[in-house]
Amino acid sequence: MSARRGRRPLDHYWLIAPSLLLTVSILLFPLAYSLYISFRSYNLSKPLDDKFVGLQNYLDNLTQGGLLASLWNTVVFTVGGVSLQFLLGLGFALLLNREFRGQGLIRTCFMLPLFLTPSIVALNWLFMFYPRFGVVPWLASFVGFPPSFPFLANTAWAMPALILVDVWRATPFMFLILLAGLQGLPQEALEAAAIDGANAWQTLRHVTLPILSPLIFIALTIRGMDAFREFDLIFLLTQGGPGVRTEVIGMYAYRTGFNYFDMGRASAMAYIILFLVLAFSVYFVKKLRDMKVSA
Repeated sequence: MSARRGRRPLDHYWLIAPSLLLTVSILLFPLAYSLYISFRSYNLSKPLDDKFVGLQNYLDNLTQGGLLASLWNTVVFTVGGVSLQFLLGLGFALLLNREFRGQGLIRTCFMLPLFLTPSIVALNWLFMFYPRFGVVPWLASFVGFPPSFPFLANTAWAMPALILVDVWRATPFMFLILLAGLQGLPQEALEAAAIDGANAWQTLRHVTLPILSPLIFIALTIRGMDAFREFDLIFLLTQGGPGVRTEVIGMYAYRTGFNYFDMGRASAMAYIILFLVLAFSVYFVKKLRDMKVSA
């Protein structure tokens, strides 16, 4: 009996061994291998020239203008899209945070974009932006745009068009989180504000938003990281064009790896993206922790 009890803890390791092996083979091995080739001059068109170059791939990425331009496009896309998503999500959450007939149906319809894949969203909006026949140029013609105006091929309007599509797709996410936060607000704080004579704007500014601030930071962090690594939506709508006007950092890494076959530089670029996203998330987590401590 004692021998059995002595061997029993080892049985747990044997039980988790298959899942652990699967995790290592699917997740950790590709990460380790991509990190390995990020330190090598590994080009698929020149497989025999593979050699160790240390940090040269990282230095080349950081010193060339293509990465900086794509990083700027990524920041514009992320900040512009997430800011509008937050404002619209908060507005709709405040508007629908009440009892009325048909509220379940309206909320369900509002959440429909979340159930669509990015490829379906991109293809639908591609048809809507189609010059002359799309609904967006038709609507824009009422405010002075030509009926065949190519929004996705115009250097000034391509990025705003992408932000519009991302806002349409991701605003329901913000709405869902903020609506849940509004419904969980302590009624005592709202009643105290009403007794003190605060109007709707003062209650929102001094009571509602401070209480919701941790939840807002979580929502902004999740959406910020998601928008920062956006790829499929942009690839299907503009492929980074016109020129490199909408080429985000993920698209730039894709072109480097699969158009120019420079897998060493592409892997280094992928780890630069990873470090940026980690720094972004750590900053927001620290801010969230400071807010909880001060509260």
